Amino acid sequence: MRIQDLENHLESAKNNAIAATGVDQSVAVEIALAEPPDPTMGDRGFPCFALARHLRKAPPLIAEEVAEALRDGLSEGDIIAEISTAGPYVNLTLDRGRLTELVIGQALDEKAEFGAANVDGSRWMVEFSAPNTNKPQHLGHVRNNLLGDSLSRVLDFASNDVQRVNLINDRGIHICKSMLAYELFGDGETPESTGEKGDHFVGRYYVLFNQKFVAEYEDWQKTSEADRHFESWLNSPEAKPLKERHKDDKNALRNAFFDDYSDTYFNENSDLGGQAREMLRRWEDGDDDIVELWKRMNRWVLDGFDETYKRFGIEFDKIYLESETYEFGKDVVQEGLDSGLFHLRDDGAVVCDLEKVGLEGEKVLLRSDKTSVYMTQDLGTAITRFDEYEPDQMVYVVADEQEYHFDVLFRILAELRPRFEGRLHHLSYGLVELPEGKMKSREGTVVDADDLLDEMVNLAEEAIEERYSDLDDDDIERRAEIIGLAALKYYILDFGPRTTVQFDPERSIDFQGRTGPYCLYGYARIASIGRRFNGWPELDSDQQASALNALGSEREMDVVRTLQRWPETVIKACDQLNPGRITEHLFEICSAFSSLYNDADHRIVELDGPRRNGLLLLAQATQYAIAAGLDLLGIPTLEEM
Repeated sequence: MRIQDLENHLESAKNNAIAATGVDQSVAVEIALAEPPDPTMGDRGFPCFALARHLRKAPPLIAEEVAEALRDGLSEGDIIAEISTAGPYVNLTLDRGRLTELVIGQALDEKAEFGAANVDGSRWMVEFSAPNTNKPQHLGHVRNNLLGDSLSRVLDFASNDVQRVNLINDRGIHICKSMLAYELFGDGETPESTGEKGDHFVGRYYVLFNQKFVAEYEDWQKTSEADRHFESWLNSPEAKPLKERHKDDKNALRNAFFDDYSDTYFNENSDLGGQAREMLRRWEDGDDDIVELWKRMNRWVLDGFDETYKRFGIEFDKIYLESETYEFGKDVVQEGLDSGLFHLRDDGAVVCDLEKVGLEGEKVLLRSDKTSVYMTQDLGTAITRFDEYEPDQMVYVVADEQEYHFDVLFRILAELRPRFEGRLHHLSYGLVELPEGKMKSREGTVVDADDLLDEMVNLAEEAIEERYSDLDDDDIERRAEIIGLAALKYYILDFGPRTTVQFDPERSIDFQGRTGPYCLYGYARIASIGRRFNGWPELDSDQQASALNALGSEREMDVVRTLQRWPETVIKACDQLNPGRITEHLFEICSAFSSLYNDADHRIVELDGPRRNGLLLLAQATQYAIAAGLDLLGIPTLEEM
């Protein structure tokens, strides 16, 4: 029996006992096993209330009858050691020795694979990161990267075939903004000449474009042309709600109008906006000079991204570029136009009437000038991937701001390719904020991923120097990089994906709280136990059984039961697409062992014989589980903190 089979065994015993009372199996399977609120009552229990209307007896009497049927159904040496009742509840107590042998034995056998599923999995594709080549990755990308990487690791650990893919947005009007700013104001400088990381260099020009645009827009608001636009809006029905809100305060109305008009100004009135749109048109037409500038600036950014990914320990099986998929996306749109799913609007744009896919309104798929939009390239990229790899399931890790976009995308894809139905998933996640508030990259206040990790490493160095004054600089630097990364990864992943995260660097680095450094310390402490005894015990099967059967105290069983739940936790993390299940249980494992380690009755150095060996094997098994959990979070281990 493996740990993964234990619940099935208990479930089967429960169902057979209930059926022995004359109740149909379909009723029995609806009665759930659970851990009793008080551990002294047993390891599992279930209520008998639902059986009362079938057997027409009081639930406590039914519980006694079911308990007796359970006892009759047990075979010699069964892991169920005792069956008792508490009013209407039936409780099962497992044999501590057999449970310990099962759990610790499996952990010692599987080592780094402890908790991995041993089944034929599915083919999964996980798209994550998806940065733009106009700026460095920021704190929002960090959450995306960590979620995608950890989810991929968890799915792979559960015996699935996982393809990690990245879709880099290397084309579009936003890319042209940084290109235009560089063309107008760059004066030939390069990342090499300035000593900047490539993505930071290009990002500086993206910020510069926005600064220039804001200045242009503010100047335009002082013109008579702007006054005419405002007065025209003021006399339109669209202004009525704001007039009621601002009680005809003309200054407030003017501010509200121009706040909302910025995008329209960019597309219809702005000189800079016009130049950027013309650059995009020339790029899509294949203008040699523009394409050459685009290639050069993209390479600067992609080289910078590679450095960031390497430092975070993130790899991809394939990287898609939107510049390579958007043309096929146009072909897909034409296919939909030919089939009647899409139609041509009067202004020449190709749109989808969303009523055809169960929504309201319409979605533009090609602009009137025949340039593509995000949906165009997403359609092409999705079909390309399925044709190449044919995954059973495809997960897009993208912020919750894009929920509507992916709802529309999945519906349209299902109409175009019915085989996509039910195979596309949007892993939606909330914002990451610092105490200062929401990040706004266009305003130049973005929290860069590189800078954030540097800050975490600096905090880790300070914490290490406080605790270990005798380490040399190289050792401090090496440990700080791992501890800082662990602090950041654990903190971000410990929140459910849909939750908005208020990231607190100081709290994340705490060696005593529910943090990455705490879990790293739990691993390192067990490693020190192994070193103290010159390695773990090498025992034959009889000696190992004797050692494990010497265990059985409540603190020891707390650790055993926590390890027992580890394989189930991995499955839950897969089913829910939530690595937070791993962080939660990893902390529980470390906490349970810490309580054991710090208890005066469990000092290994003061014990000998089978009991000492049993505790050493328990420590070794726990170390395997912690190592597996940390790896699923993308956190390397440290033998010494």
